[in-house]
This record gives sequence, structure tokens and C-alpha cells, in this order.
Amino acid sequence: MKGRITLLFLLLLSLVCAVSGCGFKDIDKRFFVVAMGIDRGSKSDTYRVTLRLAIPSSKIESGETKTEVESFEAPSIAEAVRHLKALVDKELDFGHCRVILFGKPLMEDGVSSPLKWLSRRRDIAMVSFMGMAEPDAFKVLKLHPQSERYPGNALFLTFGSEGTESSFTLTEYLFDWARRQKETGKDGYLPIIRRDTDNNSYRLDRVAFLDKQKLRLCLDPSETQLFNISAMHFDKSVIAVPYQGTRIVLALSQVKSRVSISKDSVPAVNYFVRAKGFLEESPQNLLEGNIDKIESMLQSNFNSQLEDLLYKIRDAGVDPYGFGLGYLAQHFGRSKEWEHWKRTYPDVSFRVTSRIVIDKSGLVK
Repeated sequence: MKGRITLLFLLLLSLVCAVSGCGFKDIDKRFFVVAMGIDRGSKSDTYRVTLRLAIPSSKIESGETKTEVESFEAPSIAEAVRHLKALVDKELDFGHCRVILFGKPLMEDGVSSPLKWLSRRRDIAMVSFMGMAEPDAFKVLKLHPQSERYPGNALFLTFGSEGTESSFTLTEYLFDWARRQKETGKDGYLPIIRRDTDNNSYRLDRVAFLDKQKLRLCLDPSETQLFNISAMHFDKSVIAVPYQGTRIVLALSQVKSRVSISKDSVPAVNYFVRAKGFLEESPQNLLEGNIDKIESMLQSNFNSQLEDLLYKIRDAGVDPYGFGLGYLAQHFGRSKEWEHWKRTYPDVSFRVTSRIVIDKSGLVK
């Protein structure tokens, strides 16, 4: 009997010895990473990693956020992050990292290695917002807007739909961007975030296109808005045309589109867009018997602008609309057809047909 008790005691003692200590750390012993920037280092084979850290505080007021920005350069991103831990007195927590920015010089060289690191880290959410920082991520993350109620709040509200919703601002997530980098026939895009030093704020009114390797094209604000309307069906936008020394501005309320790709030796892309909205700005008595004429004018102007944009994107060698993916869907994704599309894409023609309907004239007081 005593032998059995002794054996049981030794068994319990071995189990107690095998139990490790708790690895949980309290909030006051953590730095929450709310934004991360990755830039090309001073050498071609190094990366500069910048982290914006939130310091927990019970006081939440605009302009009173407690934040810290740390940066370090190393041969790899993993090494830079490990070294950054030596520069702070608390554990780095990436669970709240909702914004990831790449510097423009790094984008021009390629971001395949950073993408692999981001995809492998289990504590980085795949719903994090992605963007390209200009001139670099370090200078953008150093900015501290006075409107921020807590660290990173201005970036979160700008990228997400909780705050402002602008037709010049596109939102891209890590999961979608990673998928576009690997998807055959569909290329990636990233919103460009710039530092507005005059107003101590961010500017997001442009978009960058990438092929599977690196940056290929940046659009200006008007082209960015047109891409947002046609590709993302953003319906809180406007279409404007000049008219007798003034402007006609149609505020959109609904946008739909569909694509048809011919099976010719050199494919032709037919892009159909249907939109409706109300006149937000126009001369007085404009609609008296002129609705069809105005709609025709809006359609002609929109078709011309979108065709120019599609040719510009094609000539840059990128396909953010996913026309190549649509072409493969018609041919069961065969590799032979994909090679044919790649050869003929520089010569693909585009034809845009739109139907723009003036739903109402707006309120007239």
C-alpha cells in the first residue's frame, strides 16, 4: 500500500515539475503596435522597420494620445523586429496592428520578401490595411495629427468606412493584396498615403499599381476616382463635365458594371457601366427638355476618360481589373491560353459603353 502511495506521489511531483510558468503579461507591460512601416534600408540588402506603438492610457482626448515611434535597420525584417524589442521596456504586441505601409523606394524594388514575413506571422491580422507611403513609411508614421483620439485612429478612420468615405481613397487589405500577388490574371493595387506637412495630416487621393514583382504605375487623383468608380463600384462619387462655361456635377447613387471579352486572336474588352444619380451642381433650368442631351454628354465624357485610363493601365503592363482572369475563365484556365493572353495583352483594345441616368435633380430652394 505504501509503495502505491509513494508511486502516486512521485507521479504528481513529476507533473508539477513539467508545468511551465504563465507567459501572459499584463497590459501595462505591453506596447501595442498599431501601425508598421517597412522601407528600403541605407544599403540595398537591408530593411528599415518602423513601429508605431500605443501606450495604454485611461485618458482619451483628441491630441492627447500617448504614442512612441521606434525604427531599426537590419538585413531582414525578422531581425529588425527582434532588435526593436531591445529599444523598449515592454513586450511588443502585434495583435492590434491594423495598418502596414511600404515605402515607395521599396515598392520600386519589389516586396516579395516582406509579403512572406507578413503572411507567416500568426499575430498579424490578415484584415490589416495596406498602403504605399510617400516618400517613405518612416516619415508618414512619425506624423501625429491633432485629431487623433488614440494612436493610429486617424489612419484607421481614413482607410476604413467608420470615418470618412471618399471617392479618392481606396482600401486594400492584406489578405486580398496577398491573393492578388499570387492570382493569375489579376494584379495588385495599393492606396498611396502622403504626408501633408502644411496641415499636419495625411493625404490619400492616389493609387499605385503593381505587377507580381514591383511598382509599375501611379495614378493622379482624378484617375484614382475613375478607377474607384469603375473597378470598385464606389457609388459615393461624382461625374463632372464642363457646360457653357460652368460645370455639371452628377452625384452617383448606384454603379454597376460587367465585362465581355471577345475570343478573337487579339482579344477586345467591352466594358459596360450603368450608373445613376442626381445633379448636385448645374445651371438653373438645365433640365427643361434637355435630360437626354445631358445624359448623352455625361456618357460620352465618361466613356472617353475610362478608355484612356484602361489603355494607360494596359501600357504599364498591369491588370488590376482582372481582365486576364476573366479571359482564363472562358478557356477553363489552360496554361496555353494564359501564354496567349500575356503575348496579346499589350495589343488588347477597349471599348467602354455606359448608361448614365439622371435619377433626380436634387433639392432646389
